[in-house]
Amino acid sequence: MTPAELAPFKDLIRTRCGLLLEGVGEEPLVIAIRKRMTASGSATLAGYFTKLVSGEDEFQEFVTLLTINETYFYREPEQLTLLVERLMPRLLAADGARLPIRILSAGCSSGEEPYSIAIALLEKFGEAAARMVRILGGDIDHHALARARAGRYTAFSFRSLSPDLRQRYFHPSGRDGMVVDDRVKAMVSFHHLNLLADSFPPALSELDVVFFRNVSIYFDADTRKVIQQAFHRAMTERGHLVIGSAETLANDLGVFRLVVDEGAFYFTREAPAAAPPRPAPPPPPPPPPAPMPAPVAPRLAMVPPPSTTTPPPSPAGISVDEARTLIRDKRFDRLDLLLGARNRLPPADATLLALEGYARMLARDFAAAAELGTRALAADEWSMDGLVLLGLTAKWQGAGPDAIAWFKKAVYIRHDCWPAHYYLGELYRSSGAVEPARRSYRLAAQQLAAQPDPDGGLALPLGLPIAEVRFLCERQTGGARAVGR
Repeated sequence: MTPAELAPFKDLIRTRCGLLLEGVGEEPLVIAIRKRMTASGSATLAGYFTKLVSGEDEFQEFVTLLTINETYFYREPEQLTLLVERLMPRLLAADGARLPIRILSAGCSSGEEPYSIAIALLEKFGEAAARMVRILGGDIDHHALARARAGRYTAFSFRSLSPDLRQRYFHPSGRDGMVVDDRVKAMVSFHHLNLLADSFPPALSELDVVFFRNVSIYFDADTRKVIQQAFHRAMTERGHLVIGSAETLANDLGVFRLVVDEGAFYFTREAPAAAPPRPAPPPPPPPPPAPMPAPVAPRLAMVPPPSTTTPPPSPAGISVDEARTLIRDKRFDRLDLLLGARNRLPPADATLLALEGYARMLARDFAAAAELGTRALAADEWSMDGLVLLGLTAKWQGAGPDAIAWFKKAVYIRHDCWPAHYYLGELYRSSGAVEPARRSYRLAAQQLAAQPDPDGGLALPLGLPIAEVRFLCERQTGGARAVGR
């Protein structure tokens, strides 16, 4: 099949359900078309396309072949803690609160996420949880929904679930399976959901919390915004949106308000509370010794040999490891020494400067992040952390060409830095540069295979999801089996 023959199929899939097939190898799509042509008795490509356009049942069978259902119980458990320790108490205590609290798991696949939510609530509130909440799972894949309703799973789905929770909420089924306890099943219902449909099913309305985790990576920014607007319409006025931890900044699209709550990130429909009167400002700090120029990509004449010396202890009162841990745990309440140190950090401590800049970037103080990245490079012009920080800061501000320049400098200095290759791939793809994007994704996949470190060997605690990045790289270079939600 030629690209011209496949183009209508790609356009149809993107229009109807948002899945992006651009940049993907043709083989998975070709396999799906051939399989369904045989099953539907279509003799020609044009004839099958007509069936696909006109028949909803056939379209659903076809889409099922283009989805990935890789998930597991208690994925990103800190977000389950956010739900039971913060969001639920607030929803229950709000004026005019009504029961049950309605929680949607969007893109629920085979059901591990909504069942995890039910288990977390049972652990927190006991049997009363069944009266307090109604959990709804929605997915476009009706085969995955059938597996979710059956509630039977193999060991692979339990790789992050503690043995005691597994014992309490599952029972043996067959030789190697486990089935969800009826208490958990009773709290969850499953529904067919196309995120790009004109409207959600009536059962998926008046939502208080929406979990949309590890799904948005399969959509471009415009599609993500359309989906968020649909969530917004389906929510109550106090509705909250929980996104995968690696997807937060990419989903700050102006539809919801981003909230940082004791290091946890989520989005909300609620208007911000009125701010208390501001106290008198403290005396201004002394000016820095010299004004810093705006970030300019450094001229690199040669790559320095790797350092064989151990950096001296930081005089700033906080070590690199301590700073990394606090940022990774999003303990911004404990980062005063770091976040307030812009005029105290020693000018030669490039790593701590970059770490403070990264924390500032997470707080969306991009000007401070760029200044600190520049100071890191002034201290050490070969600072990988400084280069990646400046690249990320430019990326999240929408300055694509500047971000590309910084990441190119980074991979020039250290070719095995897979996060820099990956970010280059994302930037090239968003600008329509298909071949440079494929090349960068391919290099990222190669280096990731050699060094599967979520931080890519950097001091910056990027914490990138290895499995998702590997899948995206394969998808963009034609190596993936199929396209997922």
